[in-house]
Amino acid sequence: MAFVCLSFNTILFAQKSNTGNSILWKVTGKGLQKPSYLFGTYHFLSNAFVDTMPAIIQAYKTTEAVVGELVMDSSIQGPMIEASVLKGTTLQKVLPDTLYTKASEWFKQEAGLDLGKLDQLNPITVMTAALAITQQKYFPNKPGEVQLDTYFQSEAKKDGKNIMGLETIDVQIKALFGQLTMQRQIELLNETFKEKDGLKQLISIMNTAYVSQNMNELQQLMYGSSYKPEEMKILLDDRNNNWMQQLPKLMKEQSVFVAVGALHLVGKKGLINQLKEQGYTVTPVNLKNQ
Repeated sequence: MAFVCLSFNTILFAQKSNTGNSILWKVTGKGLQKPSYLFGTYHFLSNAFVDTMPAIIQAYKTTEAVVGELVMDSSIQGPMIEASVLKGTTLQKVLPDTLYTKASEWFKQEAGLDLGKLDQLNPITVMTAALAITQQKYFPNKPGEVQLDTYFQSEAKKDGKNIMGLETIDVQIKALFGQLTMQRQIELLNETFKEKDGLKQLISIMNTAYVSQNMNELQQLMYGSSYKPEEMKILLDDRNNNWMQQLPKLMKEQSVFVAVGALHLVGKKGLINQLKEQGYTVTPVNLKNQ
């Protein structure tokens, strides 16, 4: 599930901005009794990353509730699997022969996997699987580590904190799958395998940009991706606008630790800028000198 969510938070695109270089932001002012925090996650990294950042853990501990894109529980698995499966056809039937051959060779070489095992999955899900395989092969998380979004919700559950989602799984599925025709999914999958080591290079650049908290570079990478502006509007801007209908009320009621994909924070329609426009004080937390 986390890997599917990743695809529209890390197939990166962006515009020039002056967003500060931090993945953790403190929200105060406008009558808030206690600070809340925005934490930009990267769906392929685990709790091992935040374990090296005491300020992130401290920010979590000072808040009363955790807010994510979704509530990460078993209820989301069925709908996401259903949305990932082709109906009445197979991957081999929908892909051009040249692309199927290229994808088959990639999965065999990189994962020792017969692409036929994925024959029931749609192209976007196959693309996401390729990203996940690349990450784990070349930049692996250790056994037992927990993906970032899931980690903070798991900790909140153990600590008895409220856990809230900003959208339903149906909304996320519509953003990821609903707007893309089969032909468009095929085009995006083709871009994925365009260069032999393209995925490895992309993941390496994204990992470095995130770990170094270079938010501007992440934005610039995103706007250089294969997604069209109108597609990214649905994936990011529209969802950010919807979340902004909820966040002020949530922050007024209690201090919250908001953990969502890092690229939802930045840009003109990002959460940081929209909160500032509403009169909140939003300041970056320095994580580099801990």
